[in-house]
Amino acid sequence: MACNCNKCNPTKNCGCADTGIVTPCTYTDCSTGSERCADIQCAECVSYCGTSFQIGAATKVIKIETGERLDSIIQKFALMISRGTSACAADDVHHPPYNFYATAITNTTVTLLWNGESTETVGISVYYDTIVPTGWILANAVPVAAGVLKYELIGLTPTTNYKIKLTSTDALAATCDSVEILVDTLS
Repeated sequence: MACNCNKCNPTKNCGCADTGIVTPCTYTDCSTGSERCADIQCAECVSYCGTSFQIGAATKVIKIETGERLDSIIQKFALMISRGTSACAADDVHHPPYNFYATAITNTTVTLLWNGESTETVGISVYYDTIVPTGWILANAVPVAAGVLKYELIGLTPTTNYKIKLTSTDALAATCDSVEILVDTLS
């Protein structure tokens, strides 16, 4: 694996430290702060490799662990930005699942997966709506049990843009909404 350092110093590594990539990004400007990829590399499973850290106080803590998935971290921070470090956004209180995503999308079905449930969650309700809102529709009359991290949403309309959210419920019937994922069914 080699960097394209011809524009900088060909004898020095100019930022290609990720040895997991067979064909890494080609750097054209190796000055400090300018190590950027010429193209976007997508990956479904990227983990945070830095030191674990947390922010917040007392019972309102957001904690990021070494090895935690980046998509889960982004969802935590999105919830924190929209709600603050309060109930439904902090790790140490009832909160919605993190790392919520869709897979196996067909013309009429979507498989939903998640993890990062609060230990206080007793059930998960699945809601969906079209991007042009018509009103949230409850997909499951019986909540998904805590620890069951999958739900198949059926009966969707082909070639339609949907938003989908999870609502977690605790033993006191308090609810917390997840991020809303956006899904396009196939034609």
